[in-house]
Amino acid sequence: MKAFILPLLLLGLGGTTVSAAPPSRIDTRQTWTASWWSSELQQYGCKPVIFVFAKATFEPGNLGGTIGPSLSDGLKSVFGVTNVATQGVNYYGLAEGNYYPGGAPPWGIYDMQAIITSAAACPHSKIVVSGYSQGAAIVHRAIEGLPAATRSRIAGVATFGDTQTLQDGGRVKGYPANQTLIICNSGDIICTGMLWPLFPVHWDYVKWVPTATLFLAQAVLAANEADPWPTNSTGNGNGSTSAFGGDLEALGGELGPGVTRRAPVPTRLVAFPDIPPVETGIGS
Repeated sequence: MKAFILPLLLLGLGGTTVSAAPPSRIDTRQTWTASWWSSELQQYGCKPVIFVFAKATFEPGNLGGTIGPSLSDGLKSVFGVTNVATQGVNYYGLAEGNYYPGGAPPWGIYDMQAIITSAAACPHSKIVVSGYSQGAAIVHRAIEGLPAATRSRIAGVATFGDTQTLQDGGRVKGYPANQTLIICNSGDIICTGMLWPLFPVHWDYVKWVPTATLFLAQAVLAANEADPWPTNSTGNGNGSTSAFGGDLEALGGELGPGVTRRAPVPTRLVAFPDIPPVETGIGS
């Protein structure tokens, strides 16, 4: 039953009840992502960046304990803690969900669509979406089923250990390939459409979080060129409200192989010869 509560609450956020906090106001309750749960869009309303994440099979909470919290904090390290609203998708993450048509359970698809629809009601907010394993399948099915106007509000998508990589041709159907990053480790058979056996390489994706952070940060900045945040609408999360300058050198940590902060991230990092990587990226 819990899986259906959040969508109803989020749908209630639409319209005038979702509003951006005044630029000078810092909500001290919003902080780094320290748990398996995050519902900051529901709790705090519109923020300059809205991050929607679907966890992997068997992961706890609505955010999981691996990619979700790490990627959330990566984005917060770039744009400021109080400028990013991280919202996890509420679904049970049972193994059986992988066997639904399209590899995703309907309630997970519905919940992600409800979250993105609510986020799209936020003026000037930049929406980025990600998912891991079964959560990646939810990303595919949710985004392809959105109305075009809502889908166009999504600035960038990044998936990890994507169960739908081969089936969907290495992209999210109906969504621009140059705004999509699909990361699959070499040897991860999940990305070839097989669900069994699971090898340890399928759980080795945290190392790619800096690359995905950079990619999504680039996507946010590209979207901001077309629809700028109001002046002084973003700060550094420490009380300052000076406009974010877009300096990606603020992104710390080690990036993925062959990626620099100044170079565009390839739209796919798929380590299989039958799905050749695309070398174009945001800013290329």
